[in-house]
Amino acid sequence: MIWAAALCTILSFGACEDSLNLQPKSEIGEGVFYKNDQEINLAVISSYNSLQSLMQYEWLVTENRSDNTNMNASSSESQDLPMRELDRFVQNSQNIYVEKYWRAAYHTIAMANTILDRIDVVTDPALKNRYEAEARFLRAFSYFRLVRLFGAVFIIDTRITGEEAKSYERQSEAAVYDFIVEDLKMAAADGNLPQDVITAEEGRLSQYAAQAELAEVYITRRSGNDLSDAKALLTSIKESTKFALQTTYASVFSTTNEYNNEILFAVRYKSGSVGLGSPFANWFAPKSSDNYVVNGNGLGYNYPTQSLGIAYEAGDTRKDVSMGESYFGKSGKVVVDSYIKKYLSTVTTALDAENDWPIIRYADVLLMLAEVTNDLDGPSDETLDLLNQVHQRAGLSAIVLTNVNTPFGFRLALENERRLEFAFENKRWFDLLRTKRAITVMNQHFRAEFQYNDPIHPSFKTNDLNEWQLLLPIPQFEIDLNPAITQNYGY
Repeated sequence: MIWAAALCTILSFGACEDSLNLQPKSEIGEGVFYKNDQEINLAVISSYNSLQSLMQYEWLVTENRSDNTNMNASSSESQDLPMRELDRFVQNSQNIYVEKYWRAAYHTIAMANTILDRIDVVTDPALKNRYEAEARFLRAFSYFRLVRLFGAVFIIDTRITGEEAKSYERQSEAAVYDFIVEDLKMAAADGNLPQDVITAEEGRLSQYAAQAELAEVYITRRSGNDLSDAKALLTSIKESTKFALQTTYASVFSTTNEYNNEILFAVRYKSGSVGLGSPFANWFAPKSSDNYVVNGNGLGYNYPTQSLGIAYEAGDTRKDVSMGESYFGKSGKVVVDSYIKKYLSTVTTALDAENDWPIIRYADVLLMLAEVTNDLDGPSDETLDLLNQVHQRAGLSAIVLTNVNTPFGFRLALENERRLEFAFENKRWFDLLRTKRAITVMNQHFRAEFQYNDPIHPSFKTNDLNEWQLLLPIPQFEIDLNPAITQNYGY
């Protein structure tokens, strides 16, 4: 694992509070650091670990805004208000979690830019290509999230000062996607990243992870030959035979089986009170459950919705791995309360769990390949086989072609499969945006889910979404620093 070598470096990089988080601060000082291969390597590892800050808030701006989760209905109407605003799509430009996510994304971008500006100190050509590819992937990874959540954003490709940032303008979504694609093309090119990552470096990128990320960008952008290019990339990953579905769904997420051959890329966590543990076991355990679900109590965030609970067919093994609907409390009493189980593990210290957060799984490769093949050629035995590999792994009977024999019918089956397969992995909202189903699905969700129609809590009521609400507002602090910056419509 890559943690120990980087720990001192990780702790020396703090988040910059300047505009756009453009330059990471280091207690070491840049005049002393970034001067050889080893120090660039440590900076790259530190950039990987910066993704923990991004994931800390990503569930709030993705899964929490989908029909998979919401804020716990037992909370008071004023409790966790900035989180509930995101859940109900009534956040404004001063929402603290919108700002935190924005800052975290640009901090990773800043770290990548610093590495790229200093990359020439690396003397080994192969290492130089690898470090550059890793930095460009992490930069593209952050921009891919920003462009889908905020639309037009600032393209920063080098280290700049806060004062220089005031002259920057938001670039079009098309320009941002072009920038992302160029970074990922470099990362995915032969020879830049290893095809096999050794055990000691688990958590670092392979060429196949970069190819999968680029394929997702292509099927999201859908311009020119994007779908054909995505199919070629995903087919290459599948034909490499380096990845496979785990025999059981539970084994994918086991802390004794991390970075198994279904994981192409994950954000890594390490328990043991070293500052790298995962907070999600405690955050997602039932509110006020004391130590009956996880040591240190639960906060009940990211609460599974009613509609998700009933979406699982009888016998679907994914449900019990992903969520619980009750637990044994004091004196063995059954407490009925839904909660996320996917990131639960034995926790000695609160907010210090071992569980990695999967970003790209082989199941995603198969289902993206099914999606792009259906969009290009319609449903077929080939697309159905890809879908059924994932579906049947969950202990379910195969879907038959007569039930999904139109492109739209197959898309709906695929949409449902992805919802259940990747529940609580922050993919649902991005899926709904990509397929342009967000407004239809979410408006149905707001009308059907009880908590938004509870007469006891009228402030939880949520109106139908408008198109402009699909984007988050640009954080107000950026507007304050540069009043010439345009705000997203509606805010």
